[in-house]
Amino acid sequence: MNIVETFTGRNDLEFKVVEYDPSLLEDLKVFCKKCHEQGITNNNSIKSIKLGKWGSMEKWWVVYHKDEIVSMSGVHYLPHIGEGSWYAMYRLATIKEYRNLAGPLGEAHKMQNCFGFGKMMPLQVDWCVSQGAKNIVITVNTPDNEEDNTGMMEKVHRVANLFWPKEGKMTKIHSDVPLYGAKQDVFRVNVRDFITMKEINYA
Repeated sequence: MNIVETFTGRNDLEFKVVEYDPSLLEDLKVFCKKCHEQGITNNNSIKSIKLGKWGSMEKWWVVYHKDEIVSMSGVHYLPHIGEGSWYAMYRLATIKEYRNLAGPLGEAHKMQNCFGFGKMMPLQVDWCVSQGAKNIVITVNTPDNEEDNTGMMEKVHRVANLFWPKEGKMTKIHSDVPLYGAKQDVFRVNVRDFITMKEINYA
């Protein structure tokens, strides 16, 4: 197990961020089963995650609490948006009882308390840049979709459009783009993380 970071989150809970590899498949299947039980459609099976679809052009991270995966997301190459474009925070999902527990910060810092944005996004940005990324994007489903595959579609869409463009964190570059069977807004990531706000040095 390649542990990238161990840390203490809210309520003094201990977590570790791990680079995914095939030895963790059975743990990931358990996570997917929990997602299925909680109505998180995009992550309810290995097939729905699309694990392995992009081969060497993808990478995944998971967050463990004790011996269980409680959160995950990945990156993959996305030439649909343009040459050298990578899709970050792909299939981001966290088991409901562990949401917003990544950091000891208060309610006003929910982005940093999210395992995805607080812990996995900087790792994903670094990896994409090491692959020569010219563009890193994050997408959110729009309310125009008939089905909510994440259980948080409207909330995430509202937060993304209100707060991500602030202080240059991200730039909205497309609206209602058909992608993977859903209409999505596409945001270009401008900073490595939301704490240091360090600008990304694209190729």
